[in-house]
Amino acid sequence: MDTVTITDTSADLKRETRTGAAVIPFARWQDSTRFLFHKTFSGRRAGLLVDFGGGSRGGESHVQTAAREFIEETDAMFFAENCNRDLGLLFESQYLEMLRLIKQTQQRHPTWFCRRMNKNSGKPKDWKTFFAELEYRDPTAINRAWAGDTTGRFRKRRELLWLTSDQLIDIINNSPDRLWKRIREYKGMRDVVQAIAKS
Repeated sequence: MDTVTITDTSADLKRETRTGAAVIPFARWQDSTRFLFHKTFSGRRAGLLVDFGGGSRGGESHVQTAAREFIEETDAMFFAENCNRDLGLLFESQYLEMLRLIKQTQQRHPTWFCRRMNKNSGKPKDWKTFFAELEYRDPTAINRAWAGDTTGRFRKRRELLWLTSDQLIDIINNSPDRLWKRIREYKGMRDVVQAIAKS
């Protein structure tokens, strides 16, 4: 069984990180395919559409990194019935659920991922971004929890939002500056989004 340790990422670890991974969840809802992103309200990513990803920690596989980053960046709320339960109790069970969903999608569709290209050299980085199918969830309650807590657990305000495949492809083609710079480095993302939407 996969396990996870909850630890803070130190500045030293971030400097040493050479590998990383992300996940872009998608769901079928109201006769369309929708892709989940998040926005932050402060910092260098403010206002941009961001996937769920980051650097790997010692010994993590790409899939493990992507699953952990999703749970961390949603404050362990996406799969939770109650947004106010203890984060520590929720983290591991949600991590295992996201790990299962990424692996399940990859087993069925092993080409549904993107590599991240180095802008300067044009060579791929040691990075993998997965697409994982999950059940649609209205993010309103989660977004409210973030908006209503400026000093506690949710002080780093974010907002989850779903984009239809048409909206996402339009942004990739015509407004890439709306995407966090990391996403603009993904090779073949448009093709994967179109393949998912047609499947």
